[in-house]
Amino acid sequence: MLNLDVKNLNSNGLVSAVQLLAKINDPRIDLNEGEDRFLAGLEPIFKNQFAILVLTDPQGGPLADRKVMTSKSAVPDTDQVNFTSGLLFQSYQDLKLVFQQGNPKGVNPAVDAPEEVQVTSIACAPLVYHSNLFGILAIGNFPADSFTNEAQVVFAHLLDSLAARIHSAKLIEELQASNSELLATQQQLLHSRNTLRTLFDNIPDSFYIVDENFYLVAINQSRAERSGVTPQQVVGQHCYEGLYQYNSPCPGCLVAKTLKNKASTVRKLHLLQKDNSNLEWEIHTYPVQAAENGPRQVVLLEQNITEKQRMEAELIQSEKLAAVGQLAAGVAHEINNPLTSILANAQMLIEDLPEDREDLQQSARLIEAAGLKATQVVKNLLGSVRKEDFDFEPVDLNDSIQSALMLLSHEFLSRQISVQFQRESDMPQIVASDNYLQSAWINLIMNSIEAIEGESGEIRIASNFDGSNFLVKISDNGKGIPGEYLNQIFEPFFTTKKKNDKGTGLGLSLVRRVVQSHNGQIQVESEEGRGTTFTIILPKEPKGK
Repeated sequence: MLNLDVKNLNSNGLVSAVQLLAKINDPRIDLNEGEDRFLAGLEPIFKNQFAILVLTDPQGGPLADRKVMTSKSAVPDTDQVNFTSGLLFQSYQDLKLVFQQGNPKGVNPAVDAPEEVQVTSIACAPLVYHSNLFGILAIGNFPADSFTNEAQVVFAHLLDSLAARIHSAKLIEELQASNSELLATQQQLLHSRNTLRTLFDNIPDSFYIVDENFYLVAINQSRAERSGVTPQQVVGQHCYEGLYQYNSPCPGCLVAKTLKNKASTVRKLHLLQKDNSNLEWEIHTYPVQAAENGPRQVVLLEQNITEKQRMEAELIQSEKLAAVGQLAAGVAHEINNPLTSILANAQMLIEDLPEDREDLQQSARLIEAAGLKATQVVKNLLGSVRKEDFDFEPVDLNDSIQSALMLLSHEFLSRQISVQFQRESDMPQIVASDNYLQSAWINLIMNSIEAIEGESGEIRIASNFDGSNFLVKISDNGKGIPGEYLNQIFEPFFTTKKKNDKGTGLGLSLVRRVVQSHNGQIQVESEEGRGTTFTIILPKEPKGK
């Protein structure tokens, strides 16, 4: 109830004022409808013929929304006006109540009155709430005795209530807009998070994030699978425990250094697999800048560079071979001609020397043997840099190995080396180059012969077919190959033999080239003092052959 002295305000007007206040503050009515009801509810109180509500642009623009209610209309007319002059504009600017009767001055007919209505009296006041100016309210053409001091107080209270309702509605509107923006932002964040999570989990490289105490904050699927776990199982554990089963940080770990120096680092890690294959990893660390006191987390990226290093090594090797090729061509040209002459004369000398001159015969044979060895070195040198033409045809793999053994039979007899050839019967034929396969077997078997120290030893050869690939194992009980050399033995000109031995370092390089030309693989296992095993895996039919 209005706590006012309203003795000059009729009871009907007072009731109407109270009812109007209730309508203004009814939360079930939206602001637009509330404004309409408010304008309609003024007439029973003040007996006005029209009421005008002008709501100004919050950004300060000249255009304003106007509602005009007359005693003859059921609902207000709405339009936009240029709110820059007139009696209402002056009241709005001065923040004062304006009340004029008779012939009001300064009226702007386009704003301050309904169309084609002569203004005889007008009262207007700005809508202000907590220093927020929303617009102006005006009533016009009311009886002279209806706008008493008490009525003006009621008018002011009604203005305050309307301004408060507009303020509340705008706050709600702003909150709803903010909420909509927050919801949209939340959806964007969720989408971004899901996108990053998908990217994080599907990148083949290994990613994980640790804090300053080595606790796993996040890990992608690729890295978790490498350790045989799921991300959910290891997040929250120490990285060295969850990923490596260590009790303390890994040897060479650079997380602490990254945190201390606030800079990225990189290191390489060599891992030996269960199948004795080697994997090379490159581990990058990146500090995550925290809001205060420097980085508190580190992102680790682990990349498998085994294939990259292999390709780089092959590129380097190709460059070496290109240079050697030029050298080999020159060497072959310069050496072959005198070698041919030396061999021819040595052979003629052997035929012409008397049989009783054994000392001269032996010298001539030494000259011939040295010439033949030099010829073979030149041939191997050229073979290591030339692109061979492989003639592929169906071949019996066991016969190919047996032919190589026959060619080396004198080596076994002279050294008393036992050879065991365990062949699988009824194997299908392999599509291969028989000549080059025999060269590969000869080189591998010769390696085994030369690895056997002393006058006796054992070489075991086994062949079998698993349905798609042929497997040939050549094992010996020789001195073995030092572990640090296993990654180098297939490189051209690399040899573990002593300087005075006859090894050229081209044999295993040739073997690998032959196997690769057949789309196959070659593996080696060796233990110093106990022997070596070479395993050759060849497809039944090389691709594209």
